[in-house]
Amino acid sequence: METLLTEAEARGWKTVPLLRNVAGLCREQPAAALKTLLAVKEQYEALCRWRCSVLEDRKALALHTRTEPYREIWNRFSAVIDDYDDCEVILDAHDVAAAIDGMVLYTGDHRHIVANRELILSETRLCDVRYLGDRMGRGSAA
Repeated sequence: METLLTEAEARGWKTVPLLRNVAGLCREQPAAALKTLLAVKEQYEALCRWRCSVLEDRKALALHTRTEPYREIWNRFSAVIDDYDDCEVILDAHDVAAAIDGMVLYTGDHRHIVANRELILSETRLCDVRYLGDRMGRGSAA
């Protein structure tokens, strides 16, 4: 528990106050610590269920299915980007951008997608490609 708390503090996790509380309980009252962890687990699972219900609400989220293979664009990307899934993500984003002006692709994949930003912008209808870490800040949040 102490190692986890030290790491959480060093990384600036949002859960540090909770972890401090649990660490104290673990030292003083192990049974109470278990009860607290079970309550947190239940609240976390309830939050996950709520978030899932939001995603399933078609008024909040519309899913798009690409039918065009964009073979020429695929060939240009796959020659440079060695990850099949990343190429598919770019083509999906391009397909959506064809219907939505000003579309920006935010991605956590710096190595394959952000590093090839200029190629992607030259071959797709995307307005920009940005690294998700730039939007959220570089710190880890657990």
